[in-house]
Amino acid sequence: MKYFDYKKATVCGLAILLSACGMFGKEKLKLDGERVAVLQESKMLAPDFEPGTLKITLPQPYVNNSWKQTGGNSLHRMEHLQASQSLKKVWDASVGTGSSKRDYLLAAPVVAYKVVFTIDAEANVRALRLDDGEEIWSKELTPLVEDEYEISMKGAGLAEFNRKIYATTGFGSVFALDMKTGKQIWRFDEKAPIRIAPTVANNMVFVQTIENTLIALDAQTGKELWRNKTATEATTLVGGASPAYDPFQDVVIAAFSTGELKAFKASTGSELWSTLLTSYRRTHALASINGIKANPIIDGSVVFALGHSNILAAIDLRTGNRIWEREIGGISQPWVAGKYIYVLDNSFNLLAIEKASGKIVWNTNVPVTNNEENTSGIFAKGPVLAGNRLLVTSSNGYVFAISPYNGKIIGYITLSDGVSVSPVVARGMVLFTTNDAEIAAYK
Repeated sequence: MKYFDYKKATVCGLAILLSACGMFGKEKLKLDGERVAVLQESKMLAPDFEPGTLKITLPQPYVNNSWKQTGGNSLHRMEHLQASQSLKKVWDASVGTGSSKRDYLLAAPVVAYKVVFTIDAEANVRALRLDDGEEIWSKELTPLVEDEYEISMKGAGLAEFNRKIYATTGFGSVFALDMKTGKQIWRFDEKAPIRIAPTVANNMVFVQTIENTLIALDAQTGKELWRNKTATEATTLVGGASPAYDPFQDVVIAAFSTGELKAFKASTGSELWSTLLTSYRRTHALASINGIKANPIIDGSVVFALGHSNILAAIDLRTGNRIWEREIGGISQPWVAGKYIYVLDNSFNLLAIEKASGKIVWNTNVPVTNNEENTSGIFAKGPVLAGNRLLVTSSNGYVFAISPYNGKIIGYITLSDGVSVSPVVARGMVLFTTNDAEIAAYK
């Protein structure tokens, strides 16, 4: 296998990231030690094909006009999005309070009708014009009582449906807001905190509490339709996976902090099947945490799900039977495009995998730090496929562009602060949200 020589690599900021060199000046990524494209500690992640024997083809990029919820849509499947080959920064804006020791910025923006909607670490919602980042309105979402019930990690996530903005908060409330004004339409209060973005489609809102209770609400009235309680886990990850919902098949897939993945009949709440995404193999100290933070994906009759504790599985949507599985763990939603699925694992390896077989086509290690031995406290999110580039962000401020065809790192940029949520793409615009609640928009 031919390895990419990072020590000799000279890249050209975001311009090289998107194939137009010279726009932002040259910047060299300095790395200590030899970096290779395959996990050194595990041959299980080595490609199953000889280099050059399998040529990846992808669907043509298309312009998506919206990014209505976490993962783009309720299926968490967006395929190949269009973005220019030479993106330029068009605006940046502060969207409130960022992460701190007490609160975390958990939510990526949503985009609908040429408006960007954000929720910050203090549960303040803002609407900005997509074209220039100018604020249209803001709304503070407050707890019922200003006492000990106001817990940390107050802002959770957003979704847009039928010109309404749905917001979940860490103090246990769900809001429906008028998209044009931010005026509250209804509010649903739950006793347990909600640290996961809602999933909305077909007049149904699905929210999930930190106590592993999945609740279905009527999107028009906020009335509870049904709920299902799963056992809780003593130690879990911050945040979690938003449910995947297919309204045409009437199925919702939810992931829990126990490592369980469950399918429900969306209209009634009846449980269809359950499976556990945990492995006995432990690649690092945190691998014993069983939670699922990566959003599950519904791709026709197949569910793709990635557990933190080293299981990536393709599962039959109707029966729950596993089609294949690999010992791969991660916290970020995989990306499905055409016949392939792209996965970022806990050790910063980005893999291209055949959807049908689970076989690895290529595997590239993403160099998220200058010091190969010191990745403690660093994590990465993505990938997002836009304009023939896989975009991966890191919590220490890097954005990498990687070829979806062969795994070669094309380039990178650094941002003003770390990025702990995946990029968002809509109308050819790419939005990066930093931990200090700054949005940088490129087009």
